[in-house]
Amino acid sequence: MSSLVVAAAVAGAYASGLVGAHRFNVFRMRRAAGGFPTLRWLDWDALLDGLLPKAVSQPVEPPAPLEGGPRPRSLAFVPSGGAERHALLCALVAGQSLDPSRFEPAGFSGGEAKWLSKLSRFRAQPEAVLEELEDERESTAAGVYLREHLFLQRRVGLLNLELAVFASKRRLRTALTRYADAPALHFVRALASAQMGFNSQVLDDLGRAVYFSHQAPFYLRAVVELPFVAEARPALHQQCLALLESKAALG
Repeated sequence: MSSLVVAAAVAGAYASGLVGAHRFNVFRMRRAAGGFPTLRWLDWDALLDGLLPKAVSQPVEPPAPLEGGPRPRSLAFVPSGGAERHALLCALVAGQSLDPSRFEPAGFSGGEAKWLSKLSRFRAQPEAVLEELEDERESTAAGVYLREHLFLQRRVGLLNLELAVFASKRRLRTALTRYADAPALHFVRALASAQMGFNSQVLDDLGRAVYFSHQAPFYLRAVVELPFVAEARPALHQQCLALLESKAALG
C-alpha cells in the first residue's frame, strides 16, 4: 500500500513539475513579446460593420476607442440623414453609457438594436453579455469576434489556461470555415495563441488579419506597435510599416 502511495506522490510531483515548467515557458514567451498589448485592442470597424449607410456628407474625426488602437474608419464621415445614428455609434466607441432603448428610434432595425445593446453593455456587464453571446445558436462574424475576445479576457486563468485557450481556438476554427476572410477572427485567434505564448502562431494570424483586411490601418498598426515583431519577423514588420507610411502620405 505504501508503495502505491509513493508512486502516486511521485507521479503527482512529476505532473506538477511538467505543468510548472510549461507555465514558466508561457510566461517567458509572453514576456519576450512585451505582453502583446495591441492584441487587446478592439476592431470597432468590424463590430460596427453595416450599421451606417454608405452615402456620406461631411468628414469628421472619429472617436478614440476606449480600448486603445486606431480610430475607426467607418465613423470618419457622417452619413446623409444618419447623424443621430453616427453620434450613437461614436458614443459607444468612446465608452459612454447609453440607454439601449435609444437605438430603434434612431433608425436601427430590431436586429441591429439588439446587437448594439450588447455593445453598449459589454464593458460594464462583460459576463452577462458573454453569456448572451454563448447562448446564441447563429452568430455573425462580429458576434464570434466579441464572444471570443471577452472569453479570452475573462475566462482564461492559470488554472484552466490550456483547456480554455484550446476550446476558444476550436470554436474559432469552426467559425473560420464559415467566415474565412473575416480579419477580426484571425486577430482574436492571435490573442488566443498569445495566451499560450505561441508567438509564431500569433505572427501567422496577424499576417492573415492584415491580408484579409486589405491592409487596413487597424491591423497594420497592431503589427507595427507590437514590440517583438520587428525582431521575430522583420519582413512582416517592414511591410506593414511601409504600407502605413504610404497610406499616411496619401492622406
